Amino acid sequence: MIAAIDAIRVKGDSVGGVVTCIIRSVPRGLGSPVFDKLKAELAKAALSLPASIGFEFGSGFAGTFMTGSEHNDEFHMDKNGRIRTRTNRSGGIQGGISNGEIINMRIAFKPTPTIFMKQHTVTRDKRETELVVRGRHDPCVVPRAVPIVEAMVALVLVDQIMAQYAQCMLFPINPALQEPLGLLNSDWAELPV
Repeated sequence: MIAAIDAIRVKGDSVGGVVTCIIRSVPRGLGSPVFDKLKAELAKAALSLPASIGFEFGSGFAGTFMTGSEHNDEFHMDKNGRIRTRTNRSGGIQGGISNGEIINMRIAFKPTPTIFMKQHTVTRDKRETELVVRGRHDPCVVPRAVPIVEAMVALVLVDQIMAQYAQCMLFPINPALQEPLGLLNSDWAELPV
């Protein structure tokens, strides 16, 4: 990677690249099936980064060449009695909610547009001209993007964990009934107005 970036740098050009982010030990159940999907929140955070131009989870765009039977992540019981998936083509998120598997995503970053080669442009008064840039500019933003991707992912996960904690503490689940505990319809009549 260093040699490839260096070869481009000496030519006065730039190059893009891809950051792969692997997230382990994410609790099951983060996210929402509709408005706050974990996939959507992670994608929004990653695509908010400067120079980001593409994003995929799990099998990503390659998954479009598979059938449903090939792509589906089947559930099974592992040797420790835990529910797992046999494959992870979904990238650890199904239906907008984390499933406990490794979350993997890839973020593409475009080549830096500010390069030291002459480029054609148009001025505000609509005259064609050549642009020559001076100063210091990165030939590739990807090495700098890695810790920023990690930080954005951490922010999203903390936000999702806080939301889940708030929701679960507000509406605790009775394991015996698997229903939210709270006031029954008959209890509403006894509350003071």
